[in-house]
Amino acid sequence: MSVIKEPKSEQRELELVRIAHFSDAVFAVSIVLLILDIKLPEIPDAVPVADYMNYLRPMTMQALVFVATFIFMVNFWRRHLQLFRLLHHQDNGLVTRNLFFLFFIITFPFAARAMVHIQPHFILPLFIYLCNLAGCLAAMFWMAYYAFQKKPSITAPGHYTEKEIMYQRYKYNFLTMATGFTVISMVYFFFPDNVHYQYLSYWIIPALALFNYFRLKIKKRNTLRAVHIVDKQV
Repeated sequence: MSVIKEPKSEQRELELVRIAHFSDAVFAVSIVLLILDIKLPEIPDAVPVADYMNYLRPMTMQALVFVATFIFMVNFWRRHLQLFRLLHHQDNGLVTRNLFFLFFIITFPFAARAMVHIQPHFILPLFIYLCNLAGCLAAMFWMAYYAFQKKPSITAPGHYTEKEIMYQRYKYNFLTMATGFTVISMVYFFFPDNVHYQYLSYWIIPALALFNYFRLKIKKRNTLRAVHIVDKQV
């Protein structure tokens, strides 16, 4: 009768490196797919220079969406790197949550491509894009909760303050996007013809993000102050 042995600590660390490399490859491919959609328009020779903007306007929208999505994806990669820096080894729970996170990274090019087709009477691409952002933030929070709260044994020893601050940051980011997405959806559902309410609802996400930014800074300062007091007592 064969017995399945638990992988050694060195093997688990190697598997964690493989997960990180696979995640980096997914990020790289997704970013490359973003730029492939931006193409110069074909402008007929007879078109005067003054009318070039009519042909360049769609490409301008594509470029803006690309820049915004690139910033989001690089920010998610940086947060993913910070999280994995505090991990010691992996388990099946971490692998599952990381794959869930990478699913939304892979779908970012599709969401960005859809944003080009947004119209005042057709805002489905906006909801797809916001849903993608919310999915990434939810996955990051899910991984942080699993690593720092549910299974702290897979993290590196020490760094308790850094882990707590990172966990709180990911939690607030997810709650901000989830709340903003819910408010925007409810406004469009209850006031489908009120354009002013719809435009005002867009400000809920940056307003909540600003509020949670200062809230997190205060919490971080209080946490560091408490740690400093304990160190002085010791």
